[in-house]
Amino acid sequence: MSGRTRRVVVGVLLLFLACSCLVVPTHARGGGGAGSITVAVGWDRSRQEVVVKETCRYEVAAHSKAAAALRKDGAGHCGGYDILRQGRAAALDGWSNRPDTVTQAGPDAPLRVRSSFAYYLARRDGAQDLRIVLDVKGLAEAHAAGSPTAWTMRVSAPKWLATDIRGPVDSQSADAVVWRVSTVAAASKKAAAVVRSVTLVRTEVTTRPASERAQTRGEMLIVFALAVCGIGLVAGLLVARLAGRAGLRRWVAATMVLAGVMSLCAWFGVPEPLLPRNVAVAKFSLTIGGGGPPPGAVWTPGPVLGMWLWYVLPLAGWWFTRRVVTRRPPSRRVLLFGCLAPVASYLLMAAGGTVPRERGWALLGTAALLALIGFLAVRYLEELSALRRWAPTVAALVWTAAIAVVLGRSPVMAVDDPDITHWETAAVLVCTWPMAAWLTSLLGPVLRRAVGAVTRTLCFAVLWAALVSPFVVARLLGDRVSVANLLGTYQQPFFTGYATLPLLVVLVCGIALQLAYLLRRGAAGGFAQGAEPVGRVLLVCGVLTAVGTPTLRTLSMWGQAVAVLVVALGTLLVLPVGASVTGAKFQRVSRAAHARFMDRWVTTQLVWDTRADFQRAARSALAEDMTVADFSDRWRGLDVPGRIGDPAKRLARARRFALGTSAGAAPRTAGLAGAAAALTLALPWATYKLLTTAAVGTDTLMPFHLDELSKALRFGHWALYGFVFGYFYALLRGVTPVGKATFLMLVLVPAEVFPMLPLTVDPQYTADPSWTDMAAACGGVAGQTVVVCMGLGLGWEWWLARAAGMKWSQVRNFRRLSSITVPAGTVLVAAATAFATTVAGTWAQPAPEQPPQPAAAVSTK
Repeated sequence: MSGRTRRVVVGVLLLFLACSCLVVPTHARGGGGAGSITVAVGWDRSRQEVVVKETCRYEVAAHSKAAAALRKDGAGHCGGYDILRQGRAAALDGWSNRPDTVTQAGPDAPLRVRSSFAYYLARRDGAQDLRIVLDVKGLAEAHAAGSPTAWTMRVSAPKWLATDIRGPVDSQSADAVVWRVSTVAAASKKAAAVVRSVTLVRTEVTTRPASERAQTRGEMLIVFALAVCGIGLVAGLLVARLAGRAGLRRWVAATMVLAGVMSLCAWFGVPEPLLPRNVAVAKFSLTIGGGGPPPGAVWTPGPVLGMWLWYVLPLAGWWFTRRVVTRRPPSRRVLLFGCLAPVASYLLMAAGGTVPRERGWALLGTAALLALIGFLAVRYLEELSALRRWAPTVAALVWTAAIAVVLGRSPVMAVDDPDITHWETAAVLVCTWPMAAWLTSLLGPVLRRAVGAVTRTLCFAVLWAALVSPFVVARLLGDRVSVANLLGTYQQPFFTGYATLPLLVVLVCGIALQLAYLLRRGAAGGFAQGAEPVGRVLLVCGVLTAVGTPTLRTLSMWGQAVAVLVVALGTLLVLPVGASVTGAKFQRVSRAAHARFMDRWVTTQLVWDTRADFQRAARSALAEDMTVADFSDRWRGLDVPGRIGDPAKRLARARRFALGTSAGAAPRTAGLAGAAAALTLALPWATYKLLTTAAVGTDTLMPFHLDELSKALRFGHWALYGFVFGYFYALLRGVTPVGKATFLMLVLVPAEVFPMLPLTVDPQYTADPSWTDMAAACGGVAGQTVVVCMGLGLGWEWWLARAAGMKWSQVRNFRRLSSITVPAGTVLVAAATAFATTVAGTWAQPAPEQPPQPAAAVSTK
């Protein structure tokens, strides 16, 4: 074929190709058309929140990549803008999504897509300012080939003030701003970035609680310090009572110093792990919903706090127990054994290849220097000769505290790598034994007899295994067996985190030891040294278990921390300091003496009431036939028996002796009866919460049935209140059973109500803050507490009357209206409130604890 012929054939083919392109529709070739995105900003009055509604319309070519992606995903792609509040990504309180609408006229016709989406921003009162920022580059990346390249972006906001409009605007009105953008230009790398945004401002007054709150680390640490101070107060009073009468203030001060240092240790964070060079840790997470970042992302307990909690405090408690038993300071052998554990931990780390650096050696030297200074300061001060024998103990305690802080800064104590070596695991475990040793050492003082070496060893092994066995199994097995997957958080470091299971073991063992201590010394006429401070500790334990298992997570909640502090201070009101001395005579009253006191009080009350009736009737009798001499004789004859004080004081004293004793019942018998009565009174509501509401700070992934154990603790905490009321009835503030129950109620009602406040209105701890839920939850627990306390008071009054061989009507005059309406009305109103709350099902549902995750940016890309 000649060259001319070839040119003719090529020209014909090119002409045919051009004609084919003219025949194919534009929408089938890909591209073309325009899309529109309308962002309507409004105010939802029912939710009292800002709502951003997005409506997107566009076309895609029938045989394009965009159409294939549309068929594969089953939904369209829109977005192209961000929502900001105060320069940060706005937190969402919810969203709603309607199904996308996709229509197509024919097989080669374009696909018309219409999608709608609505965002509800977190609720806040006052100025509702937000900024809509267009992201054209993100819009281009979200749409594949075949999608529109020209877009119309329209922001509509009626009744909003539009300010700070940026970028080339196509049109603008009082209610809307329109931009026209091209994704082709935005996708080019050489294109200059153009900011297109508008700020919208509106003021609205809300009546519902805010759905977003930025919690700070300082707030959580201050709240935690309040809880620690409350626990330290009751612990200090117990320590001072067990130590003896000498140096009460010094022992209380020493306990509060240890508690204060524990609060300071909470400020230390988690040290960075040991990583190879050119390797860094990138922390990222995603939080869905509003409320701000979760508490675990704001504050995570570090290993310094863990070392103080699980090593220093138990070791100090162990040494103090030795002093209570022997009445002497701990021996040097015991002190040396306690001080060498951190040194052994460093040796084990060195065996695993982790050697302290220059800074670590310097800190170790500083700790040793501080211990030496403490020893010399106490040993050679002549004016403190009484404390010279405590010089080794002070030096050992200073060394332990300093080395615990230094060791807590070691990355091995905070490493979260499940492939940690056996040497490093042993280095951690060597610092976990003091808690088990302390609990074991308390068996002797509690049981009032010497415990054999075999029994002590067995108890120590069981307690230590209960504390650390999940951590050991999770570390040693790793992912090699399916059982390790159930351990979840126990693959994390032992000295960091919230320590759910170890604290549960310690709490249960502590309550059991306190009850055993009181029951062993609760015989009729018995008197237990330190029984009164133990009652205060039991009340605080009851409040700690009111929401389930206490953890560092719950102690950093402001409601629970305030409740602990209120109860710690309130115990000084309910059980005054020294009440065991002034009220000991009421504990030793026999049943026969109680009957005589009751008879005397009933007679005295009758004479008092008869004298008042005679005074009212004598007004008319004196005016008629009664002489003044007869009136004087009868008036003196109706005087209240006794010679000390005025008649009113004599009547009050007779009533106190009659109704202030335990009627000859042993304190342990009365305590068990009070626990059974309290649990019976709280049974309907406690059973409802046991079956329907989750415990605070737990989730469905917790191993060892911790959720069920936490619910059981919450169910049984009422028994602790009843036990304290019955055991310490003669020591409680008040004269009558109803009066004593009222004082107890004044302390317990705030303690039960305060934890409900953050769980219902604080967005950090509930997904749906509501004033209605707060009123229902607080009313329910307050009513339940009033029912339990008033029921205990009235039941105790009935029992005292029966113990004296009298009818209840002889003690409580049911003919007087106030005698019935005051206690009975209180009980009925409280019961009705709690019953209505139960039936309505409006108990606050605490949000499950989420993993420690910071909040993610809210974007519509």
